[in-house]
Amino acid sequence: MYCSYRRRRRRIKWNKIFRFFVIIGVLIGLIVYYKLRIAVTIQTYAVDEINAKVTAAVNRSVLLNLSDEKYDDLVVVEKNAAGEITMMAANSLLINRINKEIAVSSQALITTACDEGVGVPVGAFSGISLIVGVGPVIDLDILTAESVNCSFYSEFESMGINQTRHAVYIDVESTVNVIIPGDIQTVQVHTPVLICEAVIVGKIPEVYLNGSLF
Repeated sequence: MYCSYRRRRRRIKWNKIFRFFVIIGVLIGLIVYYKLRIAVTIQTYAVDEINAKVTAAVNRSVLLNLSDEKYDDLVVVEKNAAGEITMMAANSLLINRINKEIAVSSQALITTACDEGVGVPVGAFSGISLIVGVGPVIDLDILTAESVNCSFYSEFESMGINQTRHAVYIDVESTVNVIIPGDIQTVQVHTPVLICEAVIVGKIPEVYLNGSLF
């Protein structure tokens, strides 16, 4: 009787230990599955939504802050008597003003967009790509944009003999944070916007073609 009682207690003890490790194993498996599948799916969906919100905010900011600026306002092109281009220079004062205005305006508009959060369908929490967009939407919080930086750049494209298309862009780099369950994901969004363009007649020196005016 006593030996049977001791064996029964040992079985109960080992059963408890076994169940404990099974529960721990299941929890670890769920955590790994969440990190490798669910979190990645949610992050991908959220990043796409953030990109769309930030891009819309930046485009609106550019439209609000650019009025009648033309190519000749931003870029000065000088030619000699033979029609050859001798100098190309950027209007630094105007460019710095535009940079500042668009950065401040973009920050405000992105912050407003961030306050709305990002809607992620319940299907995304399954980690199964086929049902990512299925189910009711759960709002994830987005922290205010950490920083917004603007920079001008240009591209040259040959349009024929002694004709070159010169396009001027502003690149708005925005950094925002999105609160994903169990983590905070930092997202950087680059939004290039065409500011102006012109077709320049005349041979452009290599120093400008291979360099940057801005």
